[in-house]
Amino acid sequence: MRTPDYTELDRLFARWQRRYPFTAFIRDGIVDPARYDSPHILFILRDKNQDTPGDLCYDLREYGSGWKTWNNVGRWAKALLDKNGEYPRNMSTEKRIEQLTRIAVLNLKKEGGGPRTIGAELEQAVQEQQQEIREEIRLLAPDLILCCGLPAAGMPANAELLQRYIFPDEMLKIGQITSHIPGRAWPYYLLTLSGRSIPVVSFCHPQVTVLSRRRGHQELFIPLYEDMLDIGRKFLSHS
Repeated sequence: MRTPDYTELDRLFARWQRRYPFTAFIRDGIVDPARYDSPHILFILRDKNQDTPGDLCYDLREYGSGWKTWNNVGRWAKALLDKNGEYPRNMSTEKRIEQLTRIAVLNLKKEGGGPRTIGAELEQAVQEQQQEIREEIRLLAPDLILCCGLPAAGMPANAELLQRYIFPDEMLKIGQITSHIPGRAWPYYLLTLSGRSIPVVSFCHPQVTVLSRRRGHQELFIPLYEDMLDIGRKFLSHS
């Protein structure tokens, strides 16, 4: 396990803000350094629905941020870190904060956006800021990366953006994990970074409400939780 360098993360974010003309830079990273224990789990999302500067990690520590995205991220973090088979249907603010303070989060687009991600803006940000994104991932020292965002409306999956622009030579597609939702599978890659091999899984966005015509806890959210348990067993069994 590699220990994150928190001082270097601060310096990176300072350089990032100076280099680009942000009006609403949203800082992210390790939610709570005191609880970022091994294994290190990194969730990669797209952008934040916010038009003023902010600190996503502060919002997650203090408020659990918005439930629409973070309820499921909290559930998935619990599945990976606790390896607990019981699905947590009730994700109160307190329970959400308890799980979210154990992980790291990274938005590919640091400029705050609207309720829907604009694909062209996202892809442009990843292209322009690839060096900074790469450095942030290195400093976060993840043991497992979950890229939460599938192809939609002509927008590539988050994992595809990562492979295409950030790690074109170091990230190889290896296989897929069969989902508990019939007809679904989650592609996974191996990323070679700082002398380590890091699994990267392409997963759905946590705000998903319908997938393969399934919706609700019983048909959708419980199978996704079971998928995350499978991912943990496959990639974190020695952690």
